[in-house]
Amino acid sequence: MAENNTPDPLNSHFNKLVQDTLNQWHVPGIAIAVVDGDNTWTKVPNHPPGYGIATFPSTPVTPTTLFYAGSTTKAFTAAIMAQLVEDNTTYPQVQWDTPISQLIRDDFVLADAHATAQTTIEDALSHRTGLPRHDQAYGNNLPRDTAVRSIVRSLRHLPLTASPRTTYQYSNLMFVVAAHVIETLTGEWLGGLLTRSIWTPLAMASTFFDLSSAQQSNADLARGYAYSPDTDTYNEIEWMSLAEISGAGSVITNVADYAKWARALLNQTGPLSPAAHRAIWTPRTLMPAEAPFTGPRAYALGWNTGVYRGVEFFEHTGGMNAFGAELILFPKLRYGVVALANTAGTSNYVEKALVFHLIDEKLGVPVGERFDWNRKYLTERGFLLVRNASYVEEERKKVQDAIDYRPPSPVLPHRLQPVEYTGTYVHPGYQTVEVYLDEATRVLRADRARTTWPEYLSFQHVNGEHFLAIAEHIGDLGAIFPEVYAAEFQISEKGKPCALGVAWEKAMKDEKIWFTRVDS
Repeated sequence: MAENNTPDPLNSHFNKLVQDTLNQWHVPGIAIAVVDGDNTWTKVPNHPPGYGIATFPSTPVTPTTLFYAGSTTKAFTAAIMAQLVEDNTTYPQVQWDTPISQLIRDDFVLADAHATAQTTIEDALSHRTGLPRHDQAYGNNLPRDTAVRSIVRSLRHLPLTASPRTTYQYSNLMFVVAAHVIETLTGEWLGGLLTRSIWTPLAMASTFFDLSSAQQSNADLARGYAYSPDTDTYNEIEWMSLAEISGAGSVITNVADYAKWARALLNQTGPLSPAAHRAIWTPRTLMPAEAPFTGPRAYALGWNTGVYRGVEFFEHTGGMNAFGAELILFPKLRYGVVALANTAGTSNYVEKALVFHLIDEKLGVPVGERFDWNRKYLTERGFLLVRNASYVEEERKKVQDAIDYRPPSPVLPHRLQPVEYTGTYVHPGYQTVEVYLDEATRVLRADRARTTWPEYLSFQHVNGEHFLAIAEHIGDLGAIFPEVYAAEFQISEKGKPCALGVAWEKAMKDEKIWFTRVDS
């Protein structure tokens, strides 16, 4: 809604752009809110298609439709931590430079003793701990009362790839660590603390921290979808549990509520104090430069920050299974945009294109000078094809090149019959890989359905005991193109497989995560 006579940016021209972009990227629906000074606009569709579909066949998206907000959650986790840092009466031991191991000594152990002792709260919340993503290590269908602590305790088994405070490496796991610190010190579930400390004061009554609460509300929760270009169909993705995600990405919300959060941040008002506002937006870690932004970017505490067209912004993208989110704020302009949508990967492409269209309109950027976000992300096979290689096109080519790779002749056969490689392989940080033989195709497979980000592997022989693990995903970007990891079996002196190595973590370069066979 508009609070004065300022023109509505979500006009008929923009409505057409939204629908065209949704169609182009095969995203069922999107919700958008704009905060501009004292005005707030949200799209209320008067008739189909409006801003598309929340749930097929015909439930429309509205400003009150709930979506998973993904990593935009990190800003809330940082905000709660800022409140603890500020409360020197109750939590004098909690400062930004406090080593985490001093707060959760038994649980927080990294693979390196120096890193364990040196890693601070600030390091964890600004992605500079030396721990890379390790996203495939996540979870094992853990319940809420044990998930966060179990995941934090598993970090000791995950290789570091840098020394603390030397480089930016995005890590969801470190925001789970932050959640564990908060819950341990306060004795309160982070979702309850957020509700009491931030969401209730801001009247964000439709913002939740777990799936069951969102389902029990009266609000409509959008379904997430993965588009299949081969069949031109949308596959509904099961709503994912959030117990293992916690402070890294557990928020479910709508754009009407998020507009309230955006306004409080833009105006630097409560429930956060001025000191907390300053803390979460202070740049901490340099990030690589990236078009169309000028100069270096940085990560603050739960926020990306940089300069666009000469104006400072604070932003975060979110992605969950079959959902995407975008929140960007320009404090000096008192301007912000929120977007939530319901597909795997492509939601974020749509959001970037539409959000920056609104920003360019606000800044008066001539059409011919605007950055082409669609061209950056466009791909073939079901999407619009462009001549210049795009991000997704390049990623797809990398995958195909890996799959098509043939080693120099002669190619060595694998030493054993395929069935002999089957069995249970275990890693203390990456859980379990159950390798089995698909009788129909005679291909070795492993279904990692219990991990937080499920993936389904098939092993393609390369040379000797070396394979490619081709990973199909359900609900995330891997639903568009698979990921490919180098894999290798080790054979013991008894002539039996004793270990499986998979190069799951890209930051480890050519190193593999090694699983020990336990059923031989």
